[in-house]
Amino acid sequence: MEKHNALKELILDKRVMLLLAITLIALSYSFLNGLKFGIDFSGGTRIPVLLEMPVDSQTMNSMIESIKTRTATLGMTEVKVRGVGDSQIYVEVPSSDPAFMKQVQSVLSQQGVYWGIVDGKAAIKGDDIFSGTIVQVNPQYLQGSADWGVSFTVTQTGALRFAQVAKGKANYPLFMFLDRPTDAIIVIKRKTFTEPSYALEGVSLTDEDLVSAANFALSLDDAEGNSIPLYFEEELQNNADALSPRTNKTKAIIDANASAEVKAFLREKGFTLLEKTGAEMAPEFLSASSEFSEFKAVIARWDAVGLMSSPYLVPAITSGTPSYSYQITGPAKGTGQERALSAHAEAKEVESILKGGAFPVQISIGSSTTIPAPLGSEFLKLSVIGAIIALIVISLIVALRYRNPRLLLPIIFISVSEMIILVSFVGAFSIDLGGMAGILAAIGVSVDAQIVVTDELLKKGGSAHAQKKLDSAFAIIITNATVAIIAMIPLLFSGMVEIIGFATAHISGSLLGVLISRPAYGAIVEKFLHIEE
Repeated sequence: MEKHNALKELILDKRVMLLLAITLIALSYSFLNGLKFGIDFSGGTRIPVLLEMPVDSQTMNSMIESIKTRTATLGMTEVKVRGVGDSQIYVEVPSSDPAFMKQVQSVLSQQGVYWGIVDGKAAIKGDDIFSGTIVQVNPQYLQGSADWGVSFTVTQTGALRFAQVAKGKANYPLFMFLDRPTDAIIVIKRKTFTEPSYALEGVSLTDEDLVSAANFALSLDDAEGNSIPLYFEEELQNNADALSPRTNKTKAIIDANASAEVKAFLREKGFTLLEKTGAEMAPEFLSASSEFSEFKAVIARWDAVGLMSSPYLVPAITSGTPSYSYQITGPAKGTGQERALSAHAEAKEVESILKGGAFPVQISIGSSTTIPAPLGSEFLKLSVIGAIIALIVISLIVALRYRNPRLLLPIIFISVSEMIILVSFVGAFSIDLGGMAGILAAIGVSVDAQIVVTDELLKKGGSAHAQKKLDSAFAIIITNATVAIIAMIPLLFSGMVEIIGFATAHISGSLLGVLISRPAYGAIVEKFLHIEE
């Protein structure tokens, strides 16, 4: 009867109940959502990145590091990046996460050159940004119609240039471009501007108003003459004499669904076609600020030319005084929850591209191919079996050391619970080889901590001093966990995708042990040992 009551008290102990509850939640989550595995275990997809021209080893290494930084910003999912020759880079992502693969392809398709343009002049460039200051803006702090934002700090040179260009330009739009085409023209259907779906409701605008707004957004007064001339498909023949490429690499941005005749005409003229989807070709207009009298409308977004957003310059930042903090903001697509998810994805993509920096050469994405798992699911099974066998052997050794077989069950229970929770947590992102190593290392540290608790509880002093003994044990455990977490933090933020999984699993295991599993083990062992004087 006494043992029955002791067992009942143990199960109802808050520390044990908390561990049981979290273990059940982790099991349920893994069962309902499944686990994501890295390339080593589940295979992957290889995305070839083709460089515009051959590069030296230093440039190649720079591009590889930029790609790693971009993809690391997207999350903890494993990505492998390696150079092949002097003009190609292989990027490999797990096949178990197709959504992440699409996100990686989108990020890689951008060269990452950022421009902020005011009244046809470059006010700020990507080179002016301190990469360590790039962070997403909390949506509740965004102003106007923006759904997402990314903030950053610029260099003194960038701040002075912006102050000079923006001086006296209150309420002008700041056209924010990512990978704005250079040496290019844009050829578009006139109805793209005039169809109701693209025009502004409640605002009386003529075709000329919209064309003027487009030309204003496309203008750039620089030494290379990188304004983007606008032409309409229906009027190409009328401009045949004046229409000629500036160089042998001049691009013509055009709708992929444009007629074969239009495409052939542009090729004959010597243009390289850069085809975009209909949605990308369609600009999104906003009514101009009431204080901005130059035009009745401005273009807020135009994917075909890399225009992300066009916030208005508030008078406070147009006085000519340098400012060092800025934001890139923009609208999202959809409504409700879909809009919120779209906003988060947009912000994450811009953040990752800016942090990775601009690629030194133009790139293109080749056809993806499937690659087999180097280790495979069989290796994963053997890893789990090996971990279980190791855990049983360790538990037996500990039980023999203390000559108390009752310690066998608590050690196995705690360690298995920790493994389930850690596998569920890391598996929500991606379990790669580093992550699996981190989980096993965390379980090993857990057993070590359990020995510390057991040693303290077996010291002389009687059950009356059990709490003091536990406090002494936890002082040691907390110190060890703190040291381990501090040691792992540089690895977690190193940007090295190969070791992020290991650091994440190790830190998670340390926090799980200190906050949940070690207290539960102390409660269990205290009951099991029946400490006496």
